[in-house]
Amino acid sequence: MAGRVVVGIDRTDASSRALEWAASRAAHRGESLALVHVVDETLEATGDAQLLLSVQQAAEEMLQKSAQRAAALAPAITVTTSVEQGSSIPEVFERLSREAELIVVGSDWRGGDRSSRKGTHSLRIAAASKAPVAVIPDVDVSDRRGVVVGADGSDVSKHAIAFAAAEADRLGEPLIAVYAWSNPIAYGYEFTVTPEYLDVMEQAGEENLAMAIAGLAEEYPDLEIQRVVVERDPAGALLDAAAKAQLLVVGSHGRGAFARLLLGSVSHGVLANLIAPTVIAR
Repeated sequence: MAGRVVVGIDRTDASSRALEWAASRAAHRGESLALVHVVDETLEATGDAQLLLSVQQAAEEMLQKSAQRAAALAPAITVTTSVEQGSSIPEVFERLSREAELIVVGSDWRGGDRSSRKGTHSLRIAAASKAPVAVIPDVDVSDRRGVVVGADGSDVSKHAIAFAAAEADRLGEPLIAVYAWSNPIAYGYEFTVTPEYLDVMEQAGEENLAMAIAGLAEEYPDLEIQRVVVERDPAGALLDAAAKAQLLVVGSHGRGAFARLLLGSVSHGVLANLIAPTVIAR
């Protein structure tokens, strides 16, 4: 049974990129697209019937244009549209994510350089979603290569690697598996990091990465796998690798309502500095 991919639609350029990305992926995987625009339910409190009608009509027209574009990009896929209401956009997508294979949203957030607080919606959606979330910036990646994934040996990382490997194989792109390690910091002490210590840490990183991607070569015999072990903070290492990649995939360590908002330092870090289409896997 084909999966259902929910795509957030608005008037931004990033939303247009998100639609293109989702339609292309759905065409390859035989998935259906559910195009959604969220209207703030507090508009009903105004009691202005004409305003409500105008907003509803504008939303439906926008969705129809997006559906026509999706059909032109991927004629074989099934496309549905809906105008949703809710007290917040993340709340609506959290509800929709319960029956979705994937959530796809655009984002114009570039860390501190954003035009409005709307740019943070994508981070909050990724934090609350039950399904994986793809956050697509308005960035042209047509001349880039590779699918980057963070590998740290955790169960969350395993989900990210599985998602990234499947995408890399589908796209015919190399899988770039990144393992980052950091030197311990000893406050109040003076110490020297020896070359021998660095060699041990590097070797441990290589071994951990090998275990994290074990079995992929057998599952995807045509997949090119590149291994990167680097002394760096994980978010920084992933952003460096993703600067020339088509896609970045990371896991989320969020647990519970409060932890989900934090996402985890790595996933939060890469979404706060969008440099490529980024998937938060679960």
